Amino acid sequence: MARILQVCNTDFYLTRFLAPLVRSLIARGHEVECVCEGYQADFSLLGDGVLVHQVRFPRHSSLLEFGRAIRAVRTIIRERAFACVNSHNRNASIVGRIAAWRERVPVNLYTAHGFYFHDAQPVPLRGCTIALEAALAQITDFTLSQSREDSELATKLGFIKPAEILNIGNGIDTTRFSPRFERTEVEAELGLQPWRFRVAALGRIVRGKGFTDLLRAFHPFHDAHPEAELMIIGGNIDQDISPFQDEFLREVSERNLTGAVQITGLTNVVERYLACCDVFVLPSYREGMPRALLEAMSMELPSIATRIRGCKEIVVPGVTGYLYPAHDVQRLSALLEVVFDARGASSAAFGKAARQRVMELYSEEAYVARQVSAIERLCSNSTSTVRHSSSARELDAPQGAGHKRAPINAGEF
Repeated sequence: MARILQVCNTDFYLTRFLAPLVRSLIARGHEVECVCEGYQADFSLLGDGVLVHQVRFPRHSSLLEFGRAIRAVRTIIRERAFACVNSHNRNASIVGRIAAWRERVPVNLYTAHGFYFHDAQPVPLRGCTIALEAALAQITDFTLSQSREDSELATKLGFIKPAEILNIGNGIDTTRFSPRFERTEVEAELGLQPWRFRVAALGRIVRGKGFTDLLRAFHPFHDAHPEAELMIIGGNIDQDISPFQDEFLREVSERNLTGAVQITGLTNVVERYLACCDVFVLPSYREGMPRALLEAMSMELPSIATRIRGCKEIVVPGVTGYLYPAHDVQRLSALLEVVFDARGASSAAFGKAARQRVMELYSEEAYVARQVSAIERLCSNSTSTVRHSSSARELDAPQGAGHKRAPINAGEF
């Protein structure tokens, strides 16, 4: 059995999204430790006795902050002799992969929850982001990609070899997110007005999620339907790089929509709020394989999402929901009208098709099993060993930025 280190940016992310993987690896007999920033989450969700190391990750592009974080993670790796370091998220994965490479960890694994370059970026920024991904790929043994389009794009652009990337998709708890609630009861419990037409969005309130576009699309829709409400299920965490909840609320006030827009704050009962809504909107500019969209679809909500990587894989236009070009506020507002006009039997048919699609393709059990299988194969196929003495580490110092430890082929999975 292997000793595995999971590296991610925040305690929020670790306990909300990686806990099922951590528990499953432990159940398989592996020893799992984690690195993140923040102590506010309930780490018992990971399982009994999981060691969580605290590291402050860079907020911006400060080389000094990156250097400090890399040294901290290298120290953890050196002291614990891990067989695999699995890194997630943007800055945390940069730190984790460089630290694992410098410490000659047998399996330096990256899980891509969505590459950070996208079509709407300015060309110079997009080019720099792709160049960074290409450089990191040279020191990464293997990549697990949630988005199939990300996998295909990485190999097409040539910064990852086809043999070194595997599409794993995403998955959610379809029992937790199921249409089992009595809406009026939940509305009363949450203090909501009964049977208002509610537009739902879900996520941390950061700029890249497109919530301003949604607000601007909702405004004319609300003018036409004054009892309609917009519910944003989420808030901000301390580690958010670009939070803008205060700015968002100012625009809500300027548009005289204060009574029609609700922000729930971070909550552990997302499914109960979704049960009180009629349509789900994902206005993001960049996603991997958006979990929020899957959760809403599993609740039998029709969805409207931006036509970007990830969303295009999940939504079947005209069957489970609709897609629209990112930033196209007018088109989004028109689609809200389409869903409003179709409420009833037509909307219910969309919702049932959405849940069926999630049940067939995006179950949490299958998603976690794919990850566990990949990690176990990578660890068993690695031909390198971890050296423990300082002299061995000295002899094993990396010989160049392109050095890799484990020749692994995606075709083996």
